[in-house]
Amino acid sequence: AVCSNSWIKANPSSGTGSANVTITAYNSSSTSARTGRVTFQNSSKSVTAVVEVSQDAYVAPEPITGNIEPNPAPFDGTKRSSTTYQLLVYSFADSDDDGIGDFKGIQDKLDYLDELGVTALWLSPIHPSDSYHGYDVQDYTKVNPLFGTEQDFQNLINAAHQKGIAIYLDYVLNHSGVGNKWFTEAVSSASSPYRSYYQISTNPQADISAGKFPSVPFYTSSQWFDASVKSITVTETSSAVTPDNPSAKVWIYEGNGVLHGLTETSTGIYEGTFDINTSWGFLVKDHKTDWGSHKYGATTVADAVVTFGSTMKIMSGDAAKDIIFGSSNKGYTGRLHFRVDWTNPTVKYYGSFGSWMPDLDYGEAASASSSAAFRDLAASAKNWIDMGIDGFRLDAVKHIYETGHIVGNTQANATFLKQWYDTCNGYFHDAGGSGNIFMVGEAWDAPNVETQYYKGLISCFEFSYWGLLYDALVYGNASNYASTVVGWIADHKAVRSDAITSLFMTNHDHSSKTGDGQARAADDLGKILAREKQAAAMILTTEGKPFIYQGEELGYWGNAKDKGDEYIRTPIMWDRAGSDCAKNGVNNKVDTDMLKAGISVEAQSADEASLLNNYRTFVRLRNTYDALAKGTMTKANVSGTSIAAWYMTYGSEKMLVVHNVSAQRKSVTLPQADNLSHPVALLGNGEIDGNKLTLEGNSSVVFQLYE
Repeated sequence: AVCSNSWIKANPSSGTGSANVTITAYNSSSTSARTGRVTFQNSSKSVTAVVEVSQDAYVAPEPITGNIEPNPAPFDGTKRSSTTYQLLVYSFADSDDDGIGDFKGIQDKLDYLDELGVTALWLSPIHPSDSYHGYDVQDYTKVNPLFGTEQDFQNLINAAHQKGIAIYLDYVLNHSGVGNKWFTEAVSSASSPYRSYYQISTNPQADISAGKFPSVPFYTSSQWFDASVKSITVTETSSAVTPDNPSAKVWIYEGNGVLHGLTETSTGIYEGTFDINTSWGFLVKDHKTDWGSHKYGATTVADAVVTFGSTMKIMSGDAAKDIIFGSSNKGYTGRLHFRVDWTNPTVKYYGSFGSWMPDLDYGEAASASSSAAFRDLAASAKNWIDMGIDGFRLDAVKHIYETGHIVGNTQANATFLKQWYDTCNGYFHDAGGSGNIFMVGEAWDAPNVETQYYKGLISCFEFSYWGLLYDALVYGNASNYASTVVGWIADHKAVRSDAITSLFMTNHDHSSKTGDGQARAADDLGKILAREKQAAAMILTTEGKPFIYQGEELGYWGNAKDKGDEYIRTPIMWDRAGSDCAKNGVNNKVDTDMLKAGISVEAQSADEASLLNNYRTFVRLRNTYDALAKGTMTKANVSGTSIAAWYMTYGSEKMLVVHNVSAQRKSVTLPQADNLSHPVALLGNGEIDGNKLTLEGNSSVVFQLYE
């Protein structure tokens, strides 16, 4: 079935055999009558049937006077919005009570997400990793077994799609983890086929000067880490104990501040015999007091157990694992001889985010898609696209090509990202995907710089948006809110016509606007419920693609300063009692003052005035009206710095959105042409007297307008 106009819908629109078809005509906002048609054809197009649809003109009621009482159209079940929920797999929902979120847990909560009205889920990295958060990927082709099996993930995709919810994967293109097979093999031999996947050098300063690493044009010593293959052999012995060498270059650390200095017995070979008493294992160090890259341990947990008399490889950095003496009994008490081989030449690798995250190397940006690293990553992405995922959130895209530490090479990154997008979009079409694949980049930069990334991607996060919304709500000044957003969107669409501006408040590693480390939106807003509600109302009535961060809809707060990122990545508290996952937090880090019964999903669902139900109301509104979901935003001509007002227009449908961002009651005179007879949403309280609108503090209203 083909509908001639957007206000007509046929359900079902395709299929085989006989069926009853429902044709819906959406409410008209025009004073003119209108007609349309639905055309039906068989697969060979040899038979055609046409149904004519007509609709009378809408007659607007007389303007109202008095208290605003919203009367929205009933939601017809079709999600028009593009609202995305950022979800941390490890802390969203735990199905097996092991304290870690998982795929089945997410699937069990799809009804919650569907009721919230979201149309997509951005999942934190799902791949095996040495860290809890997953941004140091060990294998891009597998799922982390802590989250379930690949079949569990496939089941989640299928179940989400049945509810009209897309799945976006967080993909890390800037770096892998040191536990990735590509990296461990790359540093083990100069002839490794994976050597070109990373910036690895015996003389990085010279190689950078010679142009060998196009993505790292400047040498920064603090970002290059020792990758030379070292090894250790441990033997049980009854030989005499060797005195500790106080001027040693290499040390054995057994814990509790106990260090044993080895003696260089030949060039690059360090040995010693000591009585050891450790309950956890040991580490090797090349500095008596400093850690970080001066710590050496096992390359992986699987290879961490000592076999006496055999040589084992060791690696440096924070990702190095404790060397242990047995999988169950990790410690040892007795006399051991240690022989450490330091003879290999020093080989270093580049890591813009630290020693545990080595940067990937794609060569020259213009030809990045022909590099081995790009081809392997693209092949892994194809696997997930074939499974049915709908898009990607790309991590740290400004760092793939740099002009110096933390400063991205914008043009090179955009050139690389266009190749990545086009490759994945091609796979998406081959897999039968509808339209184009969604892909949003984390290009954390000023708006004028971030706009350039639209040369490569269909969407980028607007990192300045939270500052704009924060200033409006905290300082009561929203006079430039609408014009600023309209300007951003115009800039993006000037680069590419299909640009999608992704808006969000805060996320899993966002810095506080107050300068107090990392914090969530509720912290920045002073934990004032009225502000939190209006923040939701504003982002959900603004043009663009809104993102909701896990727990934001419940009013979660959390500050990571001096505590850890886990405090802004708290598990969802589903019921008043709280699950073990919620009680224990992430890595046993949790703010128990926040996770009280009242903040739970159960409690807020039962409270009509809760923040959660406020989110549900405004997401449903966005799903009900095309103008809010897909419309174009234009600033309304109103006076008053505390009033933010704009129109949202899509086809013949037009909405007027007004927010009083101050804490005080404010009145505003709206244009005479705006018929205020049909309010469809109200946050707080307000009154109308002709075209004079009065809103209480932190109150908002949305009108459907008629010509």
